[in-house]
Amino acid sequence: MAYSGKGLVAALLSVTAVAAGARAMERSRVESAGRRVMAFYYPWYGVPDGPGGAGRVVHWGRIDAAAKDIAASTHYPQLGAYDSHDPKVIERHCRWAKEGGIDTFIVSWWGHGHYTDRAMTAILDGCERSSMSACIYYETVPAPRTPAAAADILRVLGRYGGHPAHLKVKGRPVVFVYGRALQEMGLTEWRKAVGIINERYEGGAVVIGDQFSYGAARVFDGVHTYNTAGMLRGKDRAGVREWAAATYSSWVDLADRAGKISTLTVIPGYDDTKIRKPGLAVDRYEGASYRIQWEEAIRADPHWVLITSFNEWHEGSEVEPSAEYGRKYLELTAGFAREFKASERKARKSLAGSGLSAAEKARLRAKLGRIRMAALPDADSAAFWWLLDLGVGVDVVSWEDVVEEKLSPEKCAVLLYCGGESYRSSVRKAGDVEMALAGYLKAGGTIAFLPSLPWPFYYDENGNAVNRSGRLGLTLRSSWESPPAGAELYLSQPEKYMSHVPERFEFPKSGDLRWRPFVARRGLEHTSLLELRNGGGAYLGDAVAWSEAAGGGHVLYVWFGLLGGPYAETLLYDVFDFLCARVGG
Repeated sequence: MAYSGKGLVAALLSVTAVAAGARAMERSRVESAGRRVMAFYYPWYGVPDGPGGAGRVVHWGRIDAAAKDIAASTHYPQLGAYDSHDPKVIERHCRWAKEGGIDTFIVSWWGHGHYTDRAMTAILDGCERSSMSACIYYETVPAPRTPAAAADILRVLGRYGGHPAHLKVKGRPVVFVYGRALQEMGLTEWRKAVGIINERYEGGAVVIGDQFSYGAARVFDGVHTYNTAGMLRGKDRAGVREWAAATYSSWVDLADRAGKISTLTVIPGYDDTKIRKPGLAVDRYEGASYRIQWEEAIRADPHWVLITSFNEWHEGSEVEPSAEYGRKYLELTAGFAREFKASERKARKSLAGSGLSAAEKARLRAKLGRIRMAALPDADSAAFWWLLDLGVGVDVVSWEDVVEEKLSPEKCAVLLYCGGESYRSSVRKAGDVEMALAGYLKAGGTIAFLPSLPWPFYYDENGNAVNRSGRLGLTLRSSWESPPAGAELYLSQPEKYMSHVPERFEFPKSGDLRWRPFVARRGLEHTSLLELRNGGGAYLGDAVAWSEAAGGGHVLYVWFGLLGGPYAETLLYDVFDFLCARVGG
């Protein structure tokens, strides 16, 4: 039973809206995705004598052709500083891309009438002449951002979606959404936007989101990431191999489990130190890093491989021929692209699902249906979307609801925090959100913290680090940003509360591993469901815990890193089953 208050969006988020026919259509689109190699493409360059620059330099900065140096470019293009609007340049790029086995350009797009937008028709025409395809990379959402992206993308599709060279899957034009644009609205708002796009654009569209998360794989038709440089930072060749082997398979598995298009990103190298201070540099190892990533990407077996990038010269990630590397990376791409596209995708065992039976899911659904439950704003962690998949309708309350509805355990037995680290601290007066939530706990309510980032209630709406989690019963400790090198770490259950989760399993090897354990307060009831220990058996804190909050009420905590791991679904089942037992479901 859901909490009922004003300003809620339960009708939109109800899982019953996802019909069996829609799921069948999704499977059909995925089956039609095929093998494809794509490259992120930048049409934002201009020179004074070019049709785009028209008397000025665009995006290059100072150009010294004699010294083969460009102020805002890590390397020097073989073509020299060029104009992205020049049909001859586009034609050369398409020819090189074809030689490199690249099928599609994902074109950076910054809005209607923008410099990048004005190049789009010429790019599509050039791709058509070269038997290639292109689509936009939707970089940012115009204000207002709730959900303005739908109208914006519908306008894009109305103008370009019917072009013969526009990338389509089963007749539906494809749009990639960059992480910035995704974060500007959040997953729940993007769910609305995708729904509007599919309702209003004849035949619908295929939208690929820049986030590897359980929720993103439910909201979008596929998932991807643009830049893996931060994950490759400081890794030698062996480290690149270890990272790619572990990460790529998990990303493909995430998409496959949701029945969505899987993509993997390979990057030859990265160096933005010429435009940012201190910046980031990731060694190319004379092509070895690129080879390793391609080998592991092919082994992981995605639908599409994405290359970052064809020509992002500012960040030194380009495969376009350069004065420094010649055609080396284009030729490497060609060989791996042939190998990748030579075979069909294999059936994956991971599609079997979590192992939870239909009867078990039905029992938990019935228990949760007896609990009045709501989610706080910006719910985007796997827990929220898993509940929707389970068939549990969850209302999302606004911060205004928190303050003005005077939440009580009678109205709402459990509040879910499924957001990241930010919250709105004030609605009517300073700190009134925190006071309302503290009052809810004091009255005997329960807040379940199942976040998508390490530390809930850490930042306020202005980005200030305020850390109010402790005042709301959540006592966390900052332990590490990444595990100590060589440490043997494992998670274990001190008591067998979670029957579907192993009693002991390894701490994750990849992903965001910032460790923020729950710390019990002396004198308060506390139950540890899952704790971290090292090889010597030393206790390093709780990953899952149930605890009494100072002043009244209870909190449930799940470390965010578990919600993207191999036991996420079974762990969520056991955690919510435990919660039902404690609050009367």
